[in-house]
This record gives sequence, C-alpha cells and structure tokens, in this order.
Amino acid sequence: MSKPLKVKAISEDDPIQTAAVKILRTRLDEFYSHWNDPHQTPSARELHNLRISGKRLRYSAEQLRELFPDRLALLIDLLKRGQDLLGEIQDCVTRREVIQTELTRLQKQKSPDGKALKTLLDADNQQHDLLFNQFREIWMGLSAPKFQAGLKAMVNHAPAEKST
Repeated sequence: MSKPLKVKAISEDDPIQTAAVKILRTRLDEFYSHWNDPHQTPSARELHNLRISGKRLRYSAEQLRELFPDRLALLIDLLKRGQDLLGEIQDCVTRREVIQTELTRLQKQKSPDGKALKTLLDADNQQHDLLFNQFREIWMGLSAPKFQAGLKAMVNHAPAEKST
C-alpha cells in the first residue's frame, strides 16, 4: 500500500489557512505521483496506490472544504467517482486471481469443468476493461495540465481568514 507523503514544515502555530494549503499541496503531489503518463497503462499496484492516495486527498479536501468555499466541490466529486471505479477494478483483479487459480487447478486435473470458469474469466476481463476505460476518461481530465495548474493555483494561495 502507498505510504502517505509527510506534510512538511507544518506546526501547531500555523494559521489554519496556511496548514490547509500545505496539506492539500502535499496530498495533490502524492496523488499525482502514481500515474504520471495517462497514455501508459498503469499496473494494478499503481492503480491501487492511486486509489488510496485519492482517498487521502478526498478526505483532506472534504475536511478543508469550508476554507475553500466552492473551490473543491468538483475535485471531490471526481475523486468519489474515480474511487468507485478503482474499487470495482480492484474487485475484478481479485476475482480474476481466484478464478485463474481455480482454472489452473482444473486444467492440471484435465477436468472439463474449466469451460464455465473460462467464460467467467472472459466476462470479468471485459468488465475490467470497461471500468478501466471509464476511469481513464476521468483521469485524463484530472491529469490535464490546465486542470492540475488550476488546482495548484487554488491551493497555493491561503484562503482569507474568516473573522469571528
């Protein structure tokens, strides 16, 4: 599993706005570190790490959303949808491993029962590909240079401190 990047140079004396910027900047850097080229196909591990980092980013964004009124909603929505798809993709990966193990066992026994499992495996592969293509569309948007630049600009400026 992906280890979180440590939020550097943060202290309890920092104003909440400054801490929020540091946290979000770190979570964005971590999130984007797992799949640098959206035109390349990532490994199952890279997708899993992306999913875990996406969760950390989303949870941070949800906690800090009040400090960034109306600026994090789109990111949070995209992260939620992406996490759902990545979770379903991970389910396919796990299911395929189980089916493949059983199929290999049956083939070693020269059992005719493997035909149904082969059909299941083919269906699961199709489902995986469909889900991955849906996620890739979201990732293409999230990883677009203009989108990333907008996110970084948004989180690099501390929001105005609210008066009490």
